[in-house]
Amino acid sequence: MRATRTCLLLLFLLFLFTCTEAQSEFIIKSVKLFVHPAKEVERGTNLTLTCNAQVSHTGGRLPQYTYNFYKNFERKALHIQKMDAVEQVNFSIPNARAFDSGIYRCELVIEQQNLKSQTESVKVKGLQVPELIVDKQRVSEGESVSATCRAEEEKGSLQFSFKDGTNEVHRESSEIGHVQTILTFHSARIARLSCLYLINQLESNISNVVTVEVQELDIRPTITFQPSTEVIEGDTVQIFCRVDSKFQNSTFSLKLIKGKDLLKPDMKNSNYSKVVQATDTGEYECRATINSVTKTDAQNLTVKELFSKPILTITPVGVFEGQPFTVTCKSSDFASERISRDQVKYSILMNGQSVTLGAFNGEYNATASTQTNGNYTCNAQANNILKWSQLQIFKAKMLVSKPIIEVVDKVVLDRPFKIHCRSEYGSFPINYTLIRNQKPLNQILSWHENDHASFSAVISTKEEIQDYKCIAQNSQNSPPLMSDALSAPVIVPVKKVSLVVLPGPDQVIEGTDVYLICNAGIGTPPISFKWYRLGNNSALMSNTVQVNNSAHKLPKVSSKDSGTYYCEAYNNGIEHSQSDKVTFTVRMAHWKIGIIATVCLLLLALSVVVLLKYRSKRVGVVRSVWSQRPPDTGDSGDVVDMEEPNVEYTEVLHPQADPTRIPLKKGTDTVYSELQTAPQGEVHDYWTDRNNGPK
Repeated sequence: MRATRTCLLLLFLLFLFTCTEAQSEFIIKSVKLFVHPAKEVERGTNLTLTCNAQVSHTGGRLPQYTYNFYKNFERKALHIQKMDAVEQVNFSIPNARAFDSGIYRCELVIEQQNLKSQTESVKVKGLQVPELIVDKQRVSEGESVSATCRAEEEKGSLQFSFKDGTNEVHRESSEIGHVQTILTFHSARIARLSCLYLINQLESNISNVVTVEVQELDIRPTITFQPSTEVIEGDTVQIFCRVDSKFQNSTFSLKLIKGKDLLKPDMKNSNYSKVVQATDTGEYECRATINSVTKTDAQNLTVKELFSKPILTITPVGVFEGQPFTVTCKSSDFASERISRDQVKYSILMNGQSVTLGAFNGEYNATASTQTNGNYTCNAQANNILKWSQLQIFKAKMLVSKPIIEVVDKVVLDRPFKIHCRSEYGSFPINYTLIRNQKPLNQILSWHENDHASFSAVISTKEEIQDYKCIAQNSQNSPPLMSDALSAPVIVPVKKVSLVVLPGPDQVIEGTDVYLICNAGIGTPPISFKWYRLGNNSALMSNTVQVNNSAHKLPKVSSKDSGTYYCEAYNNGIEHSQSDKVTFTVRMAHWKIGIIATVCLLLLALSVVVLLKYRSKRVGVVRSVWSQRPPDTGDSGDVVDMEEPNVEYTEVLHPQADPTRIPLKKGTDTVYSELQTAPQGEVHDYWTDRNNGPK
């Protein structure tokens, strides 16, 4: 049984092996798109898009081919076709229309491989002329017609446009090739209707033109005024807005309008009544609307003033505190046929509170102060007509206070400086005048708080600062006020700077302290001093003091401190003033000089002792040299034996220097030999003996 099963299994595997065909390997080499009969054709042409592919493979069974056609770079395929290893497929577009214009490409997909063709632009020329159809061609104002625009031979989304003459009256898109709409006519005329459509940014030709006769609707609204279209303020005026009685049962509305004001939204043939004022003058319109048709009638109403709007005046202009002023309220014109001037009553109000009740003369008198400052207005009343004046703000002006004169920054002799003149209070404008020794120098008119009165001045002595004063005035009716004399610290620039060396430049000894005293002959403290040594760019020291001099100490000076020194001084006058240069040399200390002198004396004494000892030795040597006389050779050069008595010769040495002496060095001794007029052999013997030492 087991053997049978094994045999059957082997037979089945053999069958599968023999029946199964090996899978082929492949590569997509190219994909191309072709358009037939042409890329640009007339509408109605049958288009064919052919996708041609080349695929290389190893043989055997190939997987299924999938062809995708795309339009205008859309991601979704326009057409999909699956084939069994076919390298060319066609996509047909019968009876092409403008909708079919666009950019096409195709793609081949085989399992995980895909390749797209190049793009091809297709253009279909020509559009169908649309057709316009209306359900009726005669209507009355306010009635409508049904209009249909057709272009059913075209494909895709069409945007239809309906026109009344040259004016577009409706626009609508459709995917089914036609659009139906309702058009309403609001005025009597002959309407000329047409339509067209747009597709792919192309505009079709205009359709046929259909005329529609719109007949005028016989409705006539009327507007009337009672008692008249010319009335006087205070009169009661009735306004009637009506239509013909035959429209009484129709659905209509009546509106009374004045300018932008809707006086009565729905009158229903009723009247409108009011007590008029001058502001009611203008055009009134009666508007009737039936079935969206509107008819109007308009008339002007003129309302004469009973009296003119009152005018509020405050006199005099620019009232200062403490001065009287008058507020007047008056109307200039009156309707004399209705009222007299005396029938108008006036009221003056300050900050909403009446200051005169029923004052027939329309005047209010008061003295200006902070209590009278405020907002003033007035009204005039007669026959129940009340009119208000414009509001005016009254604020009493304040007399200028005694001015204050001050310096803006600082005062330096012989330099320009700024003087500021101001008053703590006072109404603008304020006239400031700078005076010196009671003589006016300059004037400045200040218009507001930030408009400072600044003057320029120069003084040569400190006392001249008090010569300046200023005057302030803001009212011609009040005397000017004068400030106190100007008072401010005056800075005298530093001058006549000198440098003093203590001790004197010729008395500086090493090891002692030297003081460099810098003195400013002229200058206002605080004064800043700086000390310099010639050859150095930076200051040795700087110091600011409240006096006119300062010192810089050089402690325990040595020879390296010798040199040339100078100083500078300056104050708020800014300018630096430099002293003359002072040079000193640091001398050696006295104790060093004593030691050097002592050492020199000791060395001199030692030299004398050595010299005396040396001389005594030299006398003995000379004697030994001259104890025998050398043999006389005579004229022939032969030695002649002469007997002479024994004589000793002694050389006399002179202590004075002689130019004929020649210095000789042997060891550390230096001796001088006197050149003598002795025979040559004797001199030679001397030098020989001297160099070899005594025998």
